[in-house]
Amino acid sequence: MAAVVIKEQPTTQTKIDQAKATAVAACAAAYSAQPVRQPDGTTLMLCWSGRIARAYDKLAIARIAREAKAIETLQNGINQLQARYNAAIKEAEDAAAQWAALASAAGVTVQPTDVYPPTCTCEGCKAAQQYQDKVQWRAIYVDQLYDFIAPTSAGTPPVIALLRRLRDNKNDREASDLLWVHLRRISDAGEAYAKACKEADVRPNWRALWPDEG
Repeated sequence: MAAVVIKEQPTTQTKIDQAKATAVAACAAAYSAQPVRQPDGTTLMLCWSGRIARAYDKLAIARIAREAKAIETLQNGINQLQARYNAAIKEAEDAAAQWAALASAAGVTVQPTDVYPPTCTCEGCKAAQQYQDKVQWRAIYVDQLYDFIAPTSAGTPPVIALLRRLRDNKNDREASDLLWVHLRRISDAGEAYAKACKEADVRPNWRALWPDEG
């Protein structure tokens, strides 16, 4: 009589550990930088989000230059990158959810964030963050400027009201202090905007006062 071989089933903890390893790998593939071959033959470490951000930068340059063929090619490339990024995210989120559900069913407490990698700092993500910083500080600069020259459509702007008071009374300390508060806020925001532009390696556009311009 042939011997019967009984295979040992993985323990619950082993299954949980395996599910976690799968989730960690899937999340790394979705959110961490991976080697990406460049046209010049070099390799650059970029995550999916960073690749898409760099592609949008190239698309903006092509639009400024009115290069129709390049615009079409880049837009198609971005659509493909976005589709692959979405697929990677879905796979990662499904794997993370499966791990958490398996642990919960076994009464094991886990931290859902344990399977996710640290925030990506690849070149694409850095550039995107610099762009966001620049846009944010320009918006703050605009807000401070318009709080001074035109905060509402009906009220008298502080620049007019405060200077009226000072013309009537040069010793009006309150008006003088308020005037300098406005000027200091505008100056500080402008300096921060200039610094963000320098870090993003672009020149400040001081004429683009409206957030949707430039």
